[in-house]
Amino acid sequence: MTVEETLAAYADRKTARFHMPGHKGVLPPPFDGVAPLDVTELSGTGDLYHEREGAIRASERVMAAHFHARDCFYLTGGATQGIYAMLSAATRPGDTVHVARNCHRAVVNALALLDLRPIWHDNGEWTVDSGQLCIYTSPDYYGNIPPRPRTDGLVLCDAAHGAHLPFCLDDYTPPGNLWVASAHKTLGALGQTAMLFSDRSISAELLREQTAVFGTASPSFVLLASLDAAAVSGGGDWSRVIAFSQTMKEKDKRILQTADPAKLTVVTGDGIGDARRLEEEVGVVCEMADKDNIVFMLSPHNTEEDFNRLETALESIPPRQPPNPQLSTIHYPLSTPMSPHAAFFAQREQVPLAAAEGRIAACAFAPLPPGIPIFAPGERIGKKTLEILAGMCYTEETPIWVVKEEPSRPQGG
Repeated sequence: MTVEETLAAYADRKTARFHMPGHKGVLPPPFDGVAPLDVTELSGTGDLYHEREGAIRASERVMAAHFHARDCFYLTGGATQGIYAMLSAATRPGDTVHVARNCHRAVVNALALLDLRPIWHDNGEWTVDSGQLCIYTSPDYYGNIPPRPRTDGLVLCDAAHGAHLPFCLDDYTPPGNLWVASAHKTLGALGQTAMLFSDRSISAELLREQTAVFGTASPSFVLLASLDAAAVSGGGDWSRVIAFSQTMKEKDKRILQTADPAKLTVVTGDGIGDARRLEEEVGVVCEMADKDNIVFMLSPHNTEEDFNRLETALESIPPRQPPNPQLSTIHYPLSTPMSPHAAFFAQREQVPLAAAEGRIAACAFAPLPPGIPIFAPGERIGKKTLEILAGMCYTEETPIWVVKEEPSRPQGG
């Protein structure tokens, strides 16, 4: 019996509900269809964190097989929940972690909360010393699939944008010992759904416990049912997406030649302006745009009409000489006078961007999307950083959280 079937069976019993949630299975449209299924842990519905057998565990095993993993842990708090869980299970306070600089802000926040010390790397091919733990991003927001770092230590991967890859790539291999994938980004699952995978380098019991530490005690069973549906469907029919993606990459030389068929990154030279015009005039909405690029995310749930509209929209972008792809990641060393943990928990204050040069960041500044930190807590905000933000259309009045400076004391007696 699937998760959805267990929920439907409970709804069919027409019980008098003296349990959570407060709507008691009855809500007005447009929520009336899902309300009877919206329950938490009850007899017969399952228990995300504690059951050993049942519909949830069976579905996780199906999903683990898709991803060539030993274990799969369903998440209702997004990939962020999985990132926190796997880092907390694999490290101790004060540990050094090798981190790809284009990591999501969830990784940076985890470093601060768990008191971990980052060594930053470009998100290309890199080697880590023996026994060292590392976390990298694959695929990235633009559709690049970088190689797994070379190390005999644990490799963790933020594969939030890679939930579809096992259904698209014939040569798919696990990107790490532990990795997270966001089902809702490219599969047919509801928002906030994600999965943590493991090759059992770390015990399943510990990982399960850590997902509970960083997750709600009342996970949505509607979200779990949608994860189960994605596991059963195998992600949908990706052949249409692959064919369209390949055709567009061959036809339009402005599209980055990446291995990820779900991402079309178009280098136009005016990504923000072009994306705004496409939405207003053509009704085509992208996933993200930055100064030079527009990113479109595809899935089997896009219709042929969607694909035709996207192709027409790209043809309408005025011809211009685009720059070399300038992807939103920082490749230069930043001064780090404080650890992420110390800066994150220090007294802080907000200052306008114009007054932020030389100050120590108290938290990550990571515009969404893509959520890649321009600077992390503990890093000193320099002139080059401010120039990047200015190029991203931030004004001098944009507030920035910085570590509060102690007032200078008068000299002498």
